[in-house]
Amino acid sequence: MKFGYILLALLISFCFSLDLKAQWDGQVSQYWKVKTFFNPAFAAEKDSIQATLMHRQQWVGVEHAPKTFIMSADMPLNFLGRKHGVGILAMTESVGLFKNASVGGQYVYKKRWKKNVLNVGVQVGFTSIGFDASGIRIPEGQKGEMGDIPSATEQTKVFDGNIGLAWVAPKYYIGVSSTHITEPSFEIDEGGATSIARIYYFTAGYNIRLRNPMYELQPSVLVKTDNVVVKYDVTARVVYNKMFNGGVTWRKDDGFVFLLGINIFGIDAGYAYDLSNSDIAKASGGSHEFFVRYAMPIKLTKSGQNSHKSVRIL
Repeated sequence: MKFGYILLALLISFCFSLDLKAQWDGQVSQYWKVKTFFNPAFAAEKDSIQATLMHRQQWVGVEHAPKTFIMSADMPLNFLGRKHGVGILAMTESVGLFKNASVGGQYVYKKRWKKNVLNVGVQVGFTSIGFDASGIRIPEGQKGEMGDIPSATEQTKVFDGNIGLAWVAPKYYIGVSSTHITEPSFEIDEGGATSIARIYYFTAGYNIRLRNPMYELQPSVLVKTDNVVVKYDVTARVVYNKMFNGGVTWRKDDGFVFLLGINIFGIDAGYAYDLSNSDIAKASGGSHEFFVRYAMPIKLTKSGQNSHKSVRIL
């Protein structure tokens, strides 16, 4: 394992001696369930108060593999005779010795055309990055080869923002967005810095009613790029009786994702298992992702009051 320690030493030395530009946003497999994570224009997409939790354990079996936790809430409201949307989103992620976090408030302006709605969304908040240098383990005989490395935990916080557009129709949706529009930079240590690249997203989905009205086919796609690398997920799901669903996603250069879900009594829950065919599959047993959302439908009246519907009807 001596080669592994030397490689680790070289990587750490490189990271803290150069300016780095990182692709920040974490991987999610059930992207259609957490669209506000990458596009604030989808906040308050439905006439309901929604609270969402998602946990992702990536590359099970790999030490210090990414772990992501997402929490969000959103709702529509009437103001000055127009319909708007508001929301909040928080994310924490651990990757190796790094611990990243972000929190932001979201606002959506809605413009209706017949049964279709154009959403314009913004998100403003803060992003932080922390590095726990106490977790570095170097063999005694190789400490001199490392040079200077941080000796304590470093953490810094910066302003961050996202923007997006979404066109939502009864049977389909289309969205474009950009996260980290200010490309915030961090001073992690006296000898090193990192910055977050601006990332662009495109997503779309469609509901296809099959001959048997109990079944629906829901294809969707997510494309993201930092102008260097392009990644995309292509998904096909089948929904039975608006309650049970399952499907599969093909992810470019990575493999497949298998999906299961249930929606009952206002609770929408889902599970995704990532089966990679890349080199990481030799060391990992796959990735697990869990999702749950509670939705309480509301009806906004002209006076701004709202009356609650049965949570059985979504």
